[in-house]
Amino acid sequence: MPPVIGLNSGLSVDQKGTPSFSLGGDYTNAVFKAGGIPVILPATKNEDVIDTYFKKIDGLILVGGPDLDPALYGESNKLATVQIAPPLRQEFSLFLAREAITRDIPLLGICMGCQVLNVALGGSLYQDIEYELPGYSVRHFRKINSISPFHKIAILPDSLLYRILEKTEMEVNSYHHQSVRNPGEGLKATAYSEDGIVECIERPDKRFALGVQWHPEVIHEREEQLSLFRALVSASSGRT
Repeated sequence: MPPVIGLNSGLSVDQKGTPSFSLGGDYTNAVFKAGGIPVILPATKNEDVIDTYFKKIDGLILVGGPDLDPALYGESNKLATVQIAPPLRQEFSLFLAREAITRDIPLLGICMGCQVLNVALGGSLYQDIEYELPGYSVRHFRKINSISPFHKIAILPDSLLYRILEKTEMEVNSYHHQSVRNPGEGLKATAYSEDGIVECIERPDKRFALGVQWHPEVIHEREEQLSLFRALVSASSGRT
């Protein structure tokens, strides 16, 4: 049986406090094409339910989305550009990341998911690249009504990302206004944009723990991007 890949999702709450969950089809299509079975994991605070999730899945994807509360990485002031995700989504996502690391479940974090992985392990973020890193030279974020930018990244040879792609340079898309500042415990930055922004983090002591700042699911028709999902599915197939 193909490995089951769990995915968290977008979350909104109505006036009654009832949550709704949503996920773009690019994520599930990429998992299907890579040979896995995608399953959406509704956010919950119930740790018994989450334990059951982990007993049923073989790998995990933390998807993109809004921002984490800066208080989660020790910052008391929030910039006006920060759009905080619902508390339940933040709490659930961070718990998933920590549990995946603890249980050594193959994990791929995408954009917000990369940031979640970093913060879950004690790392910090730049709240806004444009305001906190005024010397940046690469357009990392999409302006209103504009096309998402693409740029090149440099990949360190001694990395999981390099072993997957077998290249030290790649073009990626870019939707983010935040990025990793200080990597969390055990995490290593293994890819950078031309202006020094961290584009990938890894946990080398785990079977597969990778966070990427771009959105490979959007361009998974490119073989090099699909290879990230194939690598996750392959690592998840080896679960015992």
